[in-house]
Amino acid sequence: MEVKLDINKRNKDFGIVTWPYSLDFEVKTLLDQKELIEFIFDGKILKRKISYKYRRFSLGKKRIQNAGEKKYFLLSKEKQTIKVQIL
Repeated sequence: MEVKLDINKRNKDFGIVTWPYSLDFEVKTLLDQKELIEFIFDGKILKRKISYKYRRFSLGKKRIQNAGEKKYFLLSKEKQTIKVQIL
């Protein structure tokens, strides 16, 4: 399963990944509604807390800003971890 999320100004300013209410079910299903998730991003394993109330999690401001003008996050499941790619 994969979920494609838009990158907007808010994501770059705060270093967070957010999703709209319309994709809430897909993201919750992908993340198994766990509070602490392991992510693979840029070849590194990161453990992050998920805020389902505000539909967001942090990856770090510098990591997201280094993506340049790319437009999407692609979340995909690999075994027990979630792979995050910037497209």
